[in-house]
Amino acid sequence: MKISISIPQYNRIEILLKSLDYITKQTYADIEVVISDDCSTDDTESEIRKLQPIYKYPLVYFRFETNHGYDRNLRKSIELATGEYCFIIGNDDTVFGENSIAELVQFLQANQLPEIGYCNFLEGEHTQNLVNRAQETKVQGTGIDCALNHVNGFSFVGGIIVRRDAFNQYNTDRYDGSIYSQMYLGLYMVAKGCRLFTISTPMVLKDLQFKDGSLSWSPVRNALPTTWSKAKNYHSGLLSVLNVLIAACVDAKSEGEDFVYRIMKRMYSITFPYWVVQYKYYGNYYTALGLISEMNPWSNHNFRKMKAWAKLKIFGLFIGTSIGGLLLPFSVFTKLQSRLYQWVRR
Repeated sequence: MKISISIPQYNRIEILLKSLDYITKQTYADIEVVISDDCSTDDTESEIRKLQPIYKYPLVYFRFETNHGYDRNLRKSIELATGEYCFIIGNDDTVFGENSIAELVQFLQANQLPEIGYCNFLEGEHTQNLVNRAQETKVQGTGIDCALNHVNGFSFVGGIIVRRDAFNQYNTDRYDGSIYSQMYLGLYMVAKGCRLFTISTPMVLKDLQFKDGSLSWSPVRNALPTTWSKAKNYHSGLLSVLNVLIAACVDAKSEGEDFVYRIMKRMYSITFPYWVVQYKYYGNYYTALGLISEMNPWSNHNFRKMKAWAKLKIFGLFIGTSIGGLLLPFSVFTKLQSRLYQWVRR
């Protein structure tokens, strides 16, 4: 069985080369590495072209002539693959554990080739903190309930594993630009009947460092709004997540309106308050307040369609978690940060 390691690439060639070096430690032989380059402005192309003839595994490289954005580039990295399965990682992540791909293949073959899943990952190149988004190694099932219970596992793209023929069946550009097309894909495929699997082994190492010790997302955190005039127009991406997940349920023709309530309840009880506190923890109350303003349920058209009692419960949850997030002491958050993060990912 061939496994394609699919990598959507944009700049950060220094980290990508480090990731590719990690991948060469794999013991499994039938691997190809697929890189889709979203018109990088650094020397990605020249560096990859130099590496191709000497790399341990077949190295497929494609470059867009213009920038198409994260979602299209992610889908292209899978479309280019020729393996039976695609193992997706970000360009600042890598495959962890020299036997990971071999163990993955063994699991897939022993479980009748399930269509889509994800594994656990380690966060931090040197700290290697386990993020336990997959509680057990098993085929979890299929259908809308299974999809909604596990959808947060698709929020981080690294370690998502998809059978290529199933991806080809459900591949769509409808949510390009959302930045969360993998969450749409995961929920939609499982809701439509694809079997979801989870692997508790941490097969991905997240957040490789540059030589100076910085991380790829450091500039994003450092650029958070520092005034209310900027923060009130800040877009966190959480609203996009909410709408993408609801759209996936609608597109899958899930019956009833309960899925809208369940998605909103999960967002406002887990993900939303975590990020309110996270922004505050960064020392940025303005961005925390901007997030609260952005996520006011009444501004969401899906919320306005809900029944009165469901609206009341969601709005009450929004008020309670907003206040709780703003008042939670830094010391408490610091102690609970790792557990809270794992809770959000699950």
